[in-house]
Amino acid sequence: MKLHNVPTCVAFLLFCLSANAQDPALSQFFANRTYLNPAFTGLESGLQLTTSARNQWLAADKGYNFFAATAEWQEPCWRSGFGLTLTHAQEGLAPLVSSSAGFLYSYVVPTTRGNWHVGLKYTYNQRRLDWSSLTFSDQLDPVFGNIYGSAVAAGAEKVTFHDFSFGLVRRWDSKIKSRGSKMYSLRSHVGLAINHAASLFGQGPDESFLQTGVEVPARITFHAGTIIPLQFLQGVGRKITLSPNMRFESQGADPLNFNKSLTLFSGGVYVIFLNQFTLGGLYNSRAPFAGAKHTNYFTFSAGFSSQPQGAQKDVFYLGLSVDVNASGLGIRSNNVYELNLRYAFRGFKSFCDRGLGNGAGRGGGRGKKSNRSKVLDCPHFAY
Repeated sequence: MKLHNVPTCVAFLLFCLSANAQDPALSQFFANRTYLNPAFTGLESGLQLTTSARNQWLAADKGYNFFAATAEWQEPCWRSGFGLTLTHAQEGLAPLVSSSAGFLYSYVVPTTRGNWHVGLKYTYNQRRLDWSSLTFSDQLDPVFGNIYGSAVAAGAEKVTFHDFSFGLVRRWDSKIKSRGSKMYSLRSHVGLAINHAASLFGQGPDESFLQTGVEVPARITFHAGTIIPLQFLQGVGRKITLSPNMRFESQGADPLNFNKSLTLFSGGVYVIFLNQFTLGGLYNSRAPFAGAKHTNYFTFSAGFSSQPQGAQKDVFYLGLSVDVNASGLGIRSNNVYELNLRYAFRGFKSFCDRGLGNGAGRGGGRGKKSNRSKVLDCPHFAY
């Protein structure tokens, strides 16, 4: 007996391919700063290469895999940062493949004790789906299985669209006096990023394979963090630093309506030993106190940062994390694993360093040095 359930199947397919999706949320968001907020582009001198690989739900057949790579550099005499970014995601048996390539730009506005960073990101996106790998209900026989052809008309195999995002970050130093006369500083930041901005302020791009007019849902990210040196341990030869961090994201047709959007809260602390070894833990949920009905999970991470001697020596950071589910989606999903690598080529010369920036040939070196001194430096691990 053939199952005549085409209307139900088509309705289900329309829902699946038109429902608001959620962008990948990296567990180690501190390790891939430009993905968190484009305003972080060019935060450090030299050429920075950052890669992130995320494997989600290993127990599910053809679960979810995400990869991101970014190259960024700083032009100090222009107070600017530039970057190129690539992402690739694959999910499901079909599979659904999402790829993007983009350009990043940031501008720094120095102030007395900190900086304002303004960032822009443009991406060209492509999504592909292998319709021949899908099975519909009208293809199934209760005895012999998949033996019939389907009456469902396949949609487009590929959709492309342009996308724009922007961000704002405030970074500053807070001077604190220890028990003696020594002063030390707390490096802090707070930021806001709006991804898929066209969908928030106007008509966004259509991401549907069936061309149903479904916009890419806007995503708003608020994040903050600080660096706290434990000064009382410095005298015993143990340099330990704490770095509390938090992130809140909301994505949907109306991201400001948290009850109708996909939301994610992440908060926790990282402990940095000797400026090289990092251990951290984060609590993640729909809201800070979401309750057991939501998927709450904990992120545990460990990392290592090289500390070569000399300002021109290359530096790298390697971090690994695992997300362990506490409720909602069970532990049988086999958790989520993420690997991040950031490598800094300190010997890379920007256009400013080569004398090609503003004022080149007209005393531009003095102006370049002045502009560079006004911009906050950046510890390799933190912000």
